[in-house]
Amino acid sequence: MALRLVTIATFNQPTEAHILKGRLESEGIPCYLGDEHIVGAHPFYSVAVGGVKLQVAEQHEAEARHLVELVQSGRGHLDPDDDIELAPFMQEHEPQTCCPICDSEHVQEENYSKTVFSFVYLLLGFPPPFFKRKYKCSACGYAWKQKK
Repeated sequence: MALRLVTIATFNQPTEAHILKGRLESEGIPCYLGDEHIVGAHPFYSVAVGGVKLQVAEQHEAEARHLVELVQSGRGHLDPDDDIELAPFMQEHEPQTCCPICDSEHVQEENYSKTVFSFVYLLLGFPPPFFKRKYKCSACGYAWKQKK
């Protein structure tokens, strides 16, 4: 018996379709995107082919349509009371740099000369890896390079 696919939504952009496809797959509903590649390669053909079609198997149609309606109405998001662990890069912020002389937090990062940077980039063919961050304290005027 052949698996019959039903189109439950159409999109003008493949990225929109991928977002909803990922949401349905996270709920355990297998999906397929029809005409995704032709619309991605030739966006102006989207109207001619009917857009990117989000398709599911017939037995998952009702559940998928309900979830699509929830997501498109804005109610299909995660509950804020859910226990979600943030990614490590979102949990920690860059530590505040303090002056090593007067412990002031009024520190500014100094930029290097754009002319020197551009010349080295053109000469080497890649950005210079040897530039270190330079800081200057606004309170006492002390300047230093950051050590790793």
